[in-house]
Amino acid sequence: MRIAIVGNFNERKAGANFYATVRKLMNGFIRNGHFVMPFSDRDVAREAGRLGIGRVGDGGANRRLVQLCRSFRPDLVLLVHADIISNDTLRELKTLKPAPVLAVVNLDPLFEAVNPPRVRRFAEVADITFITTAGQPLTEFATRRHRIAFIPNPADRSLEAMEGFARTDQAFDLLCSIISEKGTPQRAAFMRALQAAVPEARCDFYGLDNHAPVFGAAYFDAISGARMGLNLSRGDDHYLYSSDRIAQYVGNGLLVFVARSSGYGDIFSERELVFYDGVPDLAEKLRYFIAHDDERRAIAEAGHAKYHAIFNERLVARFIEEAAFGRKLSPDYAWPTTIYGG
Repeated sequence: MRIAIVGNFNERKAGANFYATVRKLMNGFIRNGHFVMPFSDRDVAREAGRLGIGRVGDGGANRRLVQLCRSFRPDLVLLVHADIISNDTLRELKTLKPAPVLAVVNLDPLFEAVNPPRVRRFAEVADITFITTAGQPLTEFATRRHRIAFIPNPADRSLEAMEGFARTDQAFDLLCSIISEKGTPQRAAFMRALQAAVPEARCDFYGLDNHAPVFGAAYFDAISGARMGLNLSRGDDHYLYSSDRIAQYVGNGLLVFVARSSGYGDIFSERELVFYDGVPDLAEKLRYFIAHDDERRAIAEAGHAKYHAIFNERLVARFIEEAAFGRKLSPDYAWPTTIYGG
């Protein structure tokens, strides 16, 4: 099958986001035997508009995508946060012979005010949307012609290649990296409260105070330098929502703390992830695993093995393929596979 993946491959940042989900999905489809043509909408727009002002290049990116699809004739066009691409362009793709299936991947939480309108906009034209929140909230975006389903954040052994559980020489006990405390002050308050509760913990916190966020290989250096990771999402009470941080931490072999309210306890056991209820509970568990490193290593290894087994890039790509084309779903998916709408 021929697949065009449209998304932010971010050539402008010269590889600083090499672990982005769009690249993992591309790897998954290729490893499943498909031919993938990447189309970096933002980079094409920047090139098209380099002599213009503002977003003049957006139209050029839309025209180039139509040209690509005329030349390449993809069976599937997968849009991963390709916000530059307009619905008129997608309608034009639908007129091609043969017309590709149009699928959208949305990695942002539904509780962010800007995201539901984005989902609805693409739902006017796309055949199906895949999103990293599960459960009944998805019914709001399902229609007779638009379907929507959950996907987990995939791990990729070629990217998440470290095995932190095999080491005891890490400089830090706990890692948590956020982009900024500006938009989510509750996360910053949580991190500060945890530091105050466990002052003996060697915490490596990014995006907090004057400790700038970290990207690229430096981010993976930070993961390598910690025994444990805090998967602190912007909203921990939305079923199975998490940023891709969870795949990066668990996939690289850290012992990972996850809020119990996230619902991940429905898929992982207490011997694979550590679930907590609030700062006092997390503080107690952090102290315990600082003192019991053998247990830290055992749980981290089990979580690492399971995450790579059930949430890997090949399985997620296969689910997208089966759901997008309305095929019978394979029986070995560990996540909720309900497809709403249609």
